[in-house]
Amino acid sequence: MKGSQEHLERQWQEILNLSTKMRECAEKRDWISLQDVISARETLLIAHFSDKNLALQVAEKIARIEQLKEIDGSVLELTTKNKQLLAKEIIKLQKGRAGLSAYTEGLLKPH
Repeated sequence: MKGSQEHLERQWQEILNLSTKMRECAEKRDWISLQDVISARETLLIAHFSDKNLALQVAEKIARIEQLKEIDGSVLELTTKNKQLLAKEIIKLQKGRAGLSAYTEGLLKPH
C-alpha cells in the first residue's frame, strides 16, 4: 500500500508541475506548447483520479481539485488577456496592411 501511496504522490507532483508549466506557457503566449502540456496533464489527471487501487479520501480529492481549479483559473485569465491583446495586434496589423496597400497602389498608379 505504501508503494501505491508513493506512486500517487509522485503522480500528483507531476500534475502540479504540468499545471505550473501551463501557466508559464500562457505567460509566454506559447499556445502550441500550452496545448501539449494540457494534453499531457489531462492523461495524468484521468489516471490519478480514476485508479481504484490508489485510494484518496474524498476530502483529499476535493482539495486537489480546488488547487487545480485555482491554477487553471490563472491560466484562463492569462489566455483571455492575451486573446484581447492578440485581437488588438491583429487590428493594428490589418490597419498597417491597409495603409501599405494604399501606399503601394499610389506608387503603382501612373502619374
